Formats: sequence, C-alpha cells, structure tokens
Amino acid sequence: MLSKLGMGSAHPGGFEATLRLFRNESLPAGSRILEVGCGTGRTACYLAEQGYSVTAVDLNDQMLAKARTRSSAMGVEVDFTKADVCSLPFDAGQFDIVLAESVTVFTDAAASLSEYCRVLSPGGALYDRELLLDKPMPADSLQELQTFFGIPRLMLREEWHQHLMASGFSAEQTLEYNHFTEQLKQEQTRHLDTFELRDEGALLDLGLWETVFQHDRMILNNTDYLASALFKAVK
Repeated sequence: MLSKLGMGSAHPGGFEATLRLFRNESLPAGSRILEVGCGTGRTACYLAEQGYSVTAVDLNDQMLAKARTRSSAMGVEVDFTKADVCSLPFDAGQFDIVLAESVTVFTDAAASLSEYCRVLSPGGALYDRELLLDKPMPADSLQELQTFFGIPRLMLREEWHQHLMASGFSAEQTLEYNHFTEQLKQEQTRHLDTFELRDEGALLDLGLWETVFQHDRMILNNTDYLASALFKAVK
C-alpha cells in the first residue's frame, strides 16, 4: 500500500514528528547518518539537503526507485542501498547516527537493534520512533493486529528498554511518548509531500483502498491500547 501510494512519512506523527526531532535534537555538523527502512527517501533527502552525509537502506525495490527519483529531483546525494536491517552490509562503527521511523517494530527487534548498535561509532546515537503497546491488549485483538501489520511482536515500553540495553547500548531514554489523539492525526498530514510518486492507477485500485480502510480500522479500534514512542539510545 505504502509503496503504491509513494508515501514518504507514514510513521506516527508524520513528517511533523520528523522535523520536531531535528528541532529538539541538534545533530552535529558532519555527522554520518544511516536511515534504516528509508522508504521513498523523504527523511534521507531532507537530511542530505541540510548538508549531512546520508546512507539509507530499504528492502523494497519500488521504494528505493522512488527514493532515487526524489533525490535526483531535489538535487541531493544519498547513498541508497538495498539491505536487510537485521544484517546490515556495513563495517562496525561506520555511522554517528542511526535513524529509524516505524521500522524496527516490523523486524526481529533483537537482531535489528544489535545491528544498529554495531554500525554506530562509540558515543553514537540511535533515534527510533516506533508503535508500541501502552497497556496489555486482549489476545485475539493483539493477534489480529500483529497479523495484519506483519509485526512479529508488539511490545510494551519496558520491553523496548530491555531490548535496547541487551543490544549493546549504554543508555537509553524516551524522548517522546504519544497516544493516538486527534492532534496526532492532524500532524500526520500537516506537511504536503511535493515529491510523492503514486503508481499510475493507484487511486482506482479497490484492493489498495480496502487495505487503507483496514489499516485505519485497526488503529481506531485499538487506540486505547496503542501509543508511539521516540527512543534515543547511545552506544
């Protein structure tokens, strides 16, 4: 669905949340940044536009093609690479910042978080915004949600802490913790993406819109149990 629609900021809070992170956290000039699960490259190209050295990875060929088209249209350089975040093709200590926006939750978190830590230089930081459980959810609803989204395991805040610390990070903190409110919904669509590339005929694809409907229903029906958080972990 995201690939066909060419969406660049589908994570909780949208591009507004991304910009807020960069306003609140001063990324040192010259930082070597790795974005994992970059999708159509909106965040990666924004960072390159700010003068950072950016590498971005994704598993989806169509997303990467759209990301490269975006970088060309914007006149910025990003090293886009096809890669699995659970087995990154980079040397240890190669990056100063690792950025993930609603990516890790769809992976084996123990494997992906360990890889993020491995490729970070000492003192480097991971910024990871993810969907999580605010409180335990009924088992049948949880299974339905995990199956639909392809999430191996939806975790509570405390479980994220345990995984981060077990992955080799020396410290971690929650910079943001947000429930699914009307304000968050408004933030999701606040910034128009002028480089969004939809597949031809996507808006007429009934199966695509059924997926959109199911997505919205899943979130709406479970707002009492869901939240999103922005984690910062330091190596």
